[in-house]
Amino acid sequence: MNELRTHFGFSRLPFTRHTPKEAFFRHPGFEEATRRLRFIVELDGVAVLMAEAGCGKSLLLGELSDELQREGRAVHYFAHSTAGPFGLVNVLARKAGISPRRSRAETAMALSEALCAADRKQVVVCDEAHLLSDETLEDLRLLTISDFDRKSPFLLVIAGQPQLDDRLADPIHHGLDQRIPTFARLAPLGPDETADYLACRLAAAGAKGNPVFEQGAVEAIYDASGGVPRRVNNVANGALVVAASRNRRLVTAQDVHDAKLDRGRS
Repeated sequence: MNELRTHFGFSRLPFTRHTPKEAFFRHPGFEEATRRLRFIVELDGVAVLMAEAGCGKSLLLGELSDELQREGRAVHYFAHSTAGPFGLVNVLARKAGISPRRSRAETAMALSEALCAADRKQVVVCDEAHLLSDETLEDLRLLTISDFDRKSPFLLVIAGQPQLDDRLADPIHHGLDQRIPTFARLAPLGPDETADYLACRLAAAGAKGNPVFEQGAVEAIYDASGGVPRRVNNVANGALVVAASRNRRLVTAQDVHDAKLDRGRS
């Protein structure tokens, strides 16, 4: 891909999966979701973050985890959504430095006691939680109970796609749902935010001076992606390749359309 970078004069490719600090686009929705989670952190209870795939959920969790660790909290991240209940308890125990016991109940008890006794406040981040089994979600609830249910041994952050809300609304999860004071949500970008996102990523990649996308191309990228950042990256990359193959440095709406056709999308 060095040819593409050279063709447009980029110092680095602008729409890769990795997001360097200078390319981090903190749009208003991202900032509000972060603030909501920060307020819930103070309650030491259960926080929930929901977002459509590709909207930056894991990126937000990473930023929040970094902030909490700088503040002295211990953060344990878990994203193995296919693990059964015993698997989740075991993984969390190992992350907390606890050797699994003979049974799930014994392991869970040892884990809860260790987290309560820890010098630092503990945070458990469970990503892709919409895929967790009912038994695993119930185990998460049980793990948050300590001292006759008067306190939680750790802050639990549950994150997942919108169907997580339906899972939590199921009567079998009312016990967990009732522990959630509020929800944080990440929505797709709007048209103007998509334009700003493209500009931010391009500037971080060293694109200065002449524009890379004409206005019609920016609008076409939004229409094709629905404002979901991961889709924006994919559509923008495809359009860059099409324009470069035609030896042009200004991406047009036709380039975006043709990139969609290359993927069998109209």
